Amino acid sequence: MKRSVILTIVTLLLAACGSDNAPVETNAAVPDTELSGNRGEVLSSIQVPGYTYIEVRTDGRVLWLAGNPVEVANGEIIGWAPEMVMQDFQSKTLDRTFDELVFISAVHQGTDAAPTVAPLQPESKSGTVRSTENAAGYTYIELETDAGELVWLAAPQTEVAVADRVAWQGGSIMVNFESRSLDKTFPEILFVDGVSIGE
Repeated sequence: MKRSVILTIVTLLLAACGSDNAPVETNAAVPDTELSGNRGEVLSSIQVPGYTYIEVRTDGRVLWLAGNPVEVANGEIIGWAPEMVMQDFQSKTLDRTFDELVFISAVHQGTDAAPTVAPLQPESKSGTVRSTENAAGYTYIELETDAGELVWLAAPQTEVAVADRVAWQGGSIMVNFESRSLDKTFPEILFVDGVSIGE
């Protein structure tokens, strides 16, 4: 009788010890099923001159965003307006390469984290190409806008030539952007989804 009681106690103690070593499953505050599309949970953020890098959990994976400076808190749920995805993006400032980086034009916070109304389409702009360079799958375009301003655009690789008329919509402005592939720093450059070539 005593022996069976002792065995029972030992078994319970071993079970209790074993449960301490068992992996503990943690349930996220917001399940992945609710973080889809352009909505996610902030895991970390890095502030550098001119813009903010944000690591988010969305669609069951981890994604890095980059855009204009913004203050976000770890654990916060945000939404964003994507502009362009870059593969193997090298940041000299951070001394690291991102396998995939999504450039964004805006971050939606609080009640705006999951906008129910689609954003208005940005106004179309146009200009004349003054120079162009291709590097790492992208085309960098120097142009003069119809308003007489000189600007740089970066778009997925496109066949454009000097004197071409091009148009674009929206975009994400990056300040002091360093392109390792061109070995050049742009004081300001606008990343766009693409450009259309006109007459």
